[in-house]
Parts: sequence; C-alpha cells; structure tokens
Amino acid sequence: MTAVTGKKILAHQKNNDAYEIKAQTLVEVLEQRAERRPDFLIFMDLKNREKRVSATEVLEKAREVAQYLLARGIKKDDKVVVMLPTGANFAYIYFGILIAGGVPVPVSQPAGTSNLAKYLDNLTHIIHDSEGKFFITYEKIKLIAGSLMNISDLVGGFLFDDEILADPVPAERHKEFPRVNADDLALLQYTSGTTGKPKGVMLSHRNLLHNIHGIGVASEMRADDVGISWLPMYHDMGLIGGFLTTLYWDIPLVLMSPEAFIFRPIWWMENISRYRVTMGVAPNFGYHYCVTRIDDADLHRLDLSSWRLALNGAEPVDRITLNKFLEKFMPCGLRDDIFLPVYGMAENSLAATFPALDRTTVVRRFVREKLEAENIAIDSTSQNNKEYIDLVSVGFPLVGQEVRIVDERDRTLHEREVGEICVKSPSLMGGYYKNPKASSESIIDGWLHSGDMGFILDGMLFISGRKKEMIIKRGKNIYPYDVERIASTVKGIRLGCCAAFDVHNEEQGTEDLVLVCETTVRDKDALEKLKQEVHKEILAKLGIAPDDIRLVPKETIPKTTSGKTQRYLCKRFYLEGELFPKKSRNILVLARTFLLSHFHLFRRRFKQ
Repeated sequence: MTAVTGKKILAHQKNNDAYEIKAQTLVEVLEQRAERRPDFLIFMDLKNREKRVSATEVLEKAREVAQYLLARGIKKDDKVVVMLPTGANFAYIYFGILIAGGVPVPVSQPAGTSNLAKYLDNLTHIIHDSEGKFFITYEKIKLIAGSLMNISDLVGGFLFDDEILADPVPAERHKEFPRVNADDLALLQYTSGTTGKPKGVMLSHRNLLHNIHGIGVASEMRADDVGISWLPMYHDMGLIGGFLTTLYWDIPLVLMSPEAFIFRPIWWMENISRYRVTMGVAPNFGYHYCVTRIDDADLHRLDLSSWRLALNGAEPVDRITLNKFLEKFMPCGLRDDIFLPVYGMAENSLAATFPALDRTTVVRRFVREKLEAENIAIDSTSQNNKEYIDLVSVGFPLVGQEVRIVDERDRTLHEREVGEICVKSPSLMGGYYKNPKASSESIIDGWLHSGDMGFILDGMLFISGRKKEMIIKRGKNIYPYDVERIASTVKGIRLGCCAAFDVHNEEQGTEDLVLVCETTVRDKDALEKLKQEVHKEILAKLGIAPDDIRLVPKETIPKTTSGKTQRYLCKRFYLEGELFPKKSRNILVLARTFLLSHFHLFRRRFKQ
C-alpha cells in the first residue's frame, strides 16, 4: 500500500491535439466514400452467408428512399422513427432520411416477452415525444409494431422498408433535395429509460463527425484495417462506433446480426479469421459469452492473429473476463494487448475516453475501505480480496475533449479523489429534445454531468459506479456492480444477470442491501444452498452481506436494449412484489389480436 504523496494534481484532463474533420455532414461523408473507396459493407445473414454492399449502392438506395419520403410529404427536420433489424435496409433508410432533411429516431425491436409492458410504454413515449412523422419498420414485425398502441394517433405514416425500396419515385417526379447543414440534427438517440422515461438526445452532424473522427484518431485507423460488429444498428455503439466510423475512415465493415452472434458466437471469431479483421467492438458480456459458449474443440479453426484492437465498452469492464478471454483464445494467435476499455455516453455522441495504444489495458488495485468509506483511491498490494478492489482504466480524453472530476458543489477535485465525472467537447449533445429542464440539469456551463462516479490517476480515468445507484451502508459506499460481480462467480448464478440495490428499512432507519440473481436451478433445497453460498461469498469479500437475496428464473431481471442491468426498474418490481411478471405473454397475444382486427384500418388511414 502506498499513500498519496507530493504535490496534488487537479483531476482535469484536456486533449489539445490539433485535428481536422474530413466533412461537414454525414451525407457528404457517404458521397466522398462512394467516390474514394466504394467497397464498404459485408452483411452476414442468419446462416453466416455474406452479402456485399458498396458505399455507392448505399448512396443510390438512400436517394431513392429520400425521394419516396419527399413524395410522401416529409419536411425539413421531421422526425422518422425507425424500427429495423441490422442489415442493408437500415443503412438505406437511415441515410435516406438524412438526405430528405429528416431526423432518424432509431428504436429497438421487442426482445421476446420479458418486460414487454415496459417496452411498449417506452416506445409509445418515444413516438409521441419525438413527434414522429413516419414510423418505418419491416413486415415480420408488423404483428407487434402495429398493435403497440393506437399508433395512428401518434404518427402520420406507417411504412414498410421493402415497400419503400420496391416502389421508387419516377425520375420525372423527383424533387430537389433540401440543403443539409453541419448543425442539423443527424440523430435523435433516446436513452434507455433506466431511471425514468427515455429522453431524446439531440445530436447534430457536427457532433457525430467530431466523435467519429476522435475514435479513428485514438485507435489509429488505417487503410488496411477491417472492422467487425454484431451490435444492433439502432444502438449508438453499433450505429456510430461500428457503421458510421468505418464509413468515415474508409475501411470495410463485416456486419453481423445480434441474433447470429447469440446463436453461434463462434461465427464472430470465424469471421474475424476469414476476413482478417483488425478491429472489433463489443460490451464486456460479449467477450464472456465467447469464453463460455465456444467449444475448445472448435478453436483449431481460428486464426485471430490479424486482430489488433478489441474495444470494450457500454458496461463495466471486468478484469476477470478479459483474462479468461485471452487465456482461451491466445492459442489462436490472439495478441495479449488487444483490449481497449473505453468510456462514453449517448449524451456525448458516443466516446469520451480511450486508452493509449502502447498501454491498452491498465488494471490498478486499490484499498477497498478507503475507496468505499473515504472516496479516495489508495494503492494496495494486498492479496486479500476483502481488502482490495481492482479497477480497469478507460484512458484519456479523445481529441478536443475534456474530462474532470467534481464534488457536489461542482468544485474540481484532485487526482485519486472520487467524484462525479464531467465531460466537455464538440461531441456534446444540443440537449434533450423538448426537455429544457433535464437539459439544464445535465449540462452546466458547457459541462455534461454524467452521473457516473470515478477518479483520475496518472491522467487516466477510472470508473467506480453510478451516482444514483450507490448504496450507502454502515457509512461505506458499496458499488452495485461490485456486489453483482462477486455473486456471479458463484456456480449456479448466471453471469451478468444480477441486480444489487438499496431499500430503505423504516423499522431500523437504515438502508438494506438487496440482491436479485438469475439462476436455472429449480430444486428448493438446491436454491437455499445456492443462496447461502452467495451470502457467504459476498460477506467474505466485502465484509457486508446482503439483507435479502432473491433467486429468480432466467430473463427476469430487466435490461436495456444494450444489455445493461436496469437496477432502478428491478427495485421497483421488488417493492411492488412483481419480480416474477406473468402478464407479458398475455400482452403479446392481445397485441397481435388487436392488430389483426385493426391493421387494414390503420393502413387505409395512413395512406390518406
């Protein structure tokens, strides 16, 4: 253990490196790419068969979509809600909306029947809040999409992607495309609604291009790079970090569907081998999924020597997962320095910090008691996991960006002091759509208050948790993810499927620590034994045990579309006694029945 010595350094980092953005708008980026390097997308279907789509084809199809929308009456800045799977049609529709002067509003598809009521409520809110002029989806989803709510009262046009692309407007009826400017909105990205209703993050072409440029600079993208992504295109990490960034930096992109990855994660590895991929991106759970779901007997087919960077973001980065991934795949030629733990948020377009490429993964060990009780990061050499906590650095600000750590009075703290992470950059959103109150609370004097807690050490940012989700018990700050990570190490508990939160105990006037864990165990005695194991493990490693442990079936814990645990919603279910929702499947059946009886009525009304 070492103490803080020497002169204190302010926890404020700024990247002043010079940079020059290559274009003014995303439309201009697509036009330049079509002229400069047309080869672009390699879409993989659900049987892992490729379909190549050039930037030229994306541009041509997007112009057809734009003419269709203009013929249907789209006006400059009209919002268009898009519910489409990852694929070529998403690319055509997204850029078609931009060329027509509209603003894409991507939304996720319903992921099964779990928590469908919450999904329907959020989607209804998004369509209403964004004032969607059109709702574009695909035929297979219509049985659900059309019945989510009385959609005819919310949007003026319910369109299918195949119909748009199959019915191009004749050349003699073409209209002039509106002028698209750098400060026009290029994306209305709604937050996941983890702690309330989803909010529309307003991102301009200028915001997105600054972020995309910074990502390429930080990862030193070059002409011989090849990207790969299985992340959904409706999510910022898939859309901005995968699709738009590779478009801008003139590199090919192998694009898989999320379903293909979940069904056969080895296809991700095989495609990296087959296309000599150099850059991949996934949240932490994706790497763990490969460790647990890919059979060792299949490893001999893989050659991962081309892979130079594996971006890891969107959720806490777990050192154990990184080590297990390296241990499993290094015999396939995988480098030991590929992991790039990154940090960002939708309100800052996407990325805020990246590690240095000559030191990609930095793991530091700190005194747990000092971090939890005194909000200070003191180095530890202890081997007793009850006494230390390991954290992974997420690096330094991207070009043109600043990061600082502040206390509750908005004063800049010093290195090693834990506080709220604030970000300032040209990537920063213009605010939340039609929500000036939330905008003014989040952006103060040009600084985005992220709600994340962390500290700076040696110029590097470390994340310790979420401000609103911090659990204070016996004077100690307990990080929910720390509790969940420990619980996940117990055999029988599903990794990444735990939720820890506090519940006020009125009788004792204290906060109870509640832990909900998913398991496939069903036997009553086995469940009780498993609960005792979880209790024992957390007590041994944290010195504090949960006051209540609930073991629940698979897919009970609510998550966002990007896989983040929704602790706030799980806590609400717990308090309302609804940890085992049984109504979702009935809702889906009612939704489909409702559509079948009203769908043709909706279609006639939309076409008027």
